Amino acid sequence: MSLRKMMAAVVLATLAMTGAANAAYIYVGSWHVGDGPWWEANPAVYTGQEVAALLFGGNPSDYAISTVSNDPNDIDFLTFLDGWGDNQYLFDPQPHDWSYDGGNPGYNDPGGTGSAYSAYVLDHSCNNRYADIDNLVCPSDDTFINYAFRIENGVVPEPATLGVIGMGLGALGLGARRRRK
Repeated sequence: MSLRKMMAAVVLATLAMTGAANAAYIYVGSWHVGDGPWWEANPAVYTGQEVAALLFGGNPSDYAISTVSNDPNDIDFLTFLDGWGDNQYLFDPQPHDWSYDGGNPGYNDPGGTGSAYSAYVLDHSCNNRYADIDNLVCPSDDTFINYAFRIENGVVPEPATLGVIGMGLGALGLGARRRRK
């Protein structure tokens, strides 16, 4: 009888931890790629998660980014990025933890390879700002908007970790069973 109770406890503990893996995402805000600094000022190159941490506080790993909407059910973990001399990732979003800086640190580095992709730079996405560089906001359209979601409690356990814990609890149950026999 106690073996059954132990196995039930293992199953319940594993299910409880699996529920923790589905931590809630809270929408905290959004930004247009072109809201960032002007490309000629050689700004830093950022991933979507780094921009969220810069704008909303915390660590990049606290965030999930989406290109779809501010609905947590629509998170796609992708980010719009603009590129130095290349706008391909404005139309083909990349993983929210990806950026590229092909030279020395900076978006417009003449000594580098000429390649950089950042989620926070005024380059191709907001051309009308060139007429008024002091205007800090791109037009209010829905293109090239990255939506930031903070992970509630800051940490989401990985499924592999939960599996290891579940196997450990199961091994404890089997060990207790063998001792009884």
